[in-house]
Amino acid sequence: MRYLLFVLLFVSQITTSAQQLPPSTVADMARKLGQLEILTPAGQEELVRFAEGQPLQLYQGLDKTQVPTQAVFVAGADFLDILPGQTRIPPAMLDSLAAIRQYPWSGHDKEFAEARFLSAQFPGRHDLFDFLVYSADYFRSNYDSSDTVTTRLRNWFGPAMAPYLEDSTVELAVNDQTDTPAAQQERVAIYAPYLRWADLFRQAGFLPETDSVINVYYHNGKNIYGSVSHTNALRDLGKYITYLDKYPYLKQQQLLLLDTLQQAGLIDDAGKQQVIARYKPYTLLSSDDILSACKTAVPLYTATDIQPYDLIPQHTYGQIPVAAIRALYQRVTDKVSRQLFPLTATDIRVQKAAPGANGLYPYQEELSLGRSAKILSATLQLNGRLYRETIDEKEFESWIRPENLQFLNHYLEDQHDLRRFYYITPNRFTGYEPLQPDTVYLALLNQRQAELLQSPYLFDRIEGCYNGSPGDYDYAVYPHQYFDTTSRLNKVQIDAFVALCQKHSLFPQQDTALLQASIREQNPVAYEDALTFSPACFNSAADLQSLVSRTETALRELHTRQFRLTVTNPPEKADALSVVNGALGKQGSPFRLYQLAYREDLYRYQRYILLKPAAAAALKKLSPGIFAGADSGR
Repeated sequence: MRYLLFVLLFVSQITTSAQQLPPSTVADMARKLGQLEILTPAGQEELVRFAEGQPLQLYQGLDKTQVPTQAVFVAGADFLDILPGQTRIPPAMLDSLAAIRQYPWSGHDKEFAEARFLSAQFPGRHDLFDFLVYSADYFRSNYDSSDTVTTRLRNWFGPAMAPYLEDSTVELAVNDQTDTPAAQQERVAIYAPYLRWADLFRQAGFLPETDSVINVYYHNGKNIYGSVSHTNALRDLGKYITYLDKYPYLKQQQLLLLDTLQQAGLIDDAGKQQVIARYKPYTLLSSDDILSACKTAVPLYTATDIQPYDLIPQHTYGQIPVAAIRALYQRVTDKVSRQLFPLTATDIRVQKAAPGANGLYPYQEELSLGRSAKILSATLQLNGRLYRETIDEKEFESWIRPENLQFLNHYLEDQHDLRRFYYITPNRFTGYEPLQPDTVYLALLNQRQAELLQSPYLFDRIEGCYNGSPGDYDYAVYPHQYFDTTSRLNKVQIDAFVALCQKHSLFPQQDTALLQASIREQNPVAYEDALTFSPACFNSAADLQSLVSRTETALRELHTRQFRLTVTNPPEKADALSVVNGALGKQGSPFRLYQLAYREDLYRYQRYILLKPAAAAALKKLSPGIFAGADSGR
């Protein structure tokens, strides 16, 4: 209770310390904007009127209903039309917008809470900045217009605003693979004129005098790429000024979350006090600040644990050195063993898939080379149990990612451990934090801890070590399934299923442990998903021609000889599956064709499998819904 009272008092001090700019400060900032030739005397006067809530001279003698509007983005939800120079959204308007429960306004409670905090502090530095920039935007967009508002706005801006009003975009083509220090320095020189805005507005009092965050960031050429313009530079500066105005509120939210994290057992009281002591002016807590105090978070250092084993593909895949994969997996499991629980990795082997008959991999067969591939895989023994990991490679991305460490969570599931491993990188609150963090963390979390950490005030997104990443949902485990092992087949079920299938010769003769690990690696939701490892299983369109062709191919796989299925004069509207099974019976085949349960992701295809009736009966007994339709197999 004593600590809670302390936090509440501390939060109260934070909230009240973020106060409105007094009129004298506003006047001083307006005067400096004049000295810096950003605003003319007319512009300075209008800025002061705006801050004081007085009517603007801009509209004197005009019918406001006839003045064209401009759009502002509110609370990260949607655009609102406003009059030029009326960038303040009143609290009542924010409340009415927040109360709308339909898209796009719904689902932005966090953003509206922050907007209300800022609104209560009006006028703040971001209010003055937005007033200036939005007015300049309107003038620039209507530069050739002779309407009264545009004519009056023309008199607001001094010569220092000319680069913004006459802006053009510079495109910087940067390739991470071929970039050089010399090229980076050249980009630093190119960007120098755009840093002028941070310097000017710092002198005008919009940034703390000692704040050099933006300058430091853009003195590193690695951070300069893509489109560069004065518009982007001022837009990003505005975001940073808004962040500084919101900082007391953001810090307040972090402090409240720290108390909750302690209650959830992620950190103890001593660790929490250490974390709080790490705050620096206008800086929020990073993953290093928080997770270094967490005993179940294993640090992976970029310099020693990641970069020596990394390879970022470009156009070609499957080139990661075998030694690098072995070393990375050995290093990760060793660190987990030293810090968390005994975990011994042995017999780490790496395999490379063979290309197709034409010598190409699937990604090479696409009209445009694919941007990802799964060519390499690894097997490893963890405390005597075999696990398999297919390496998911993506162009221009590190292969050392959470989806390529899934074996860690499969091991936890097998141990009936209710925790899961998460791969956590720092949240970039301002956008000026390093692109490449010095440390990432493998955090072992229970469900409650994971839910608390995944807050925009701590980590925008924490990723579980499971298959599945943006744009790649093959064999994925989704976040709501991380702790729900009933949503997919577990190891016991898979092992029993493999034994049943081997009894009925559904799988070719091979290493049983490897087959079990391979099926497990794909996170099958149902037994029919695991049947895809049988050569008798295939996808096909439901028409007769397609079904006959694919059935013949599967029969050749099963018989290891040529087999031609003879279908004679089927009725015009006959069921293709029944026709195929009739032909199989007439030709003395012991197999019948069964349609497996429907899967949405196959679109126009269906899944089929050739089985002997006894095998089909055993599978149906194991899983009554494994087949689609009562007539499947007849």
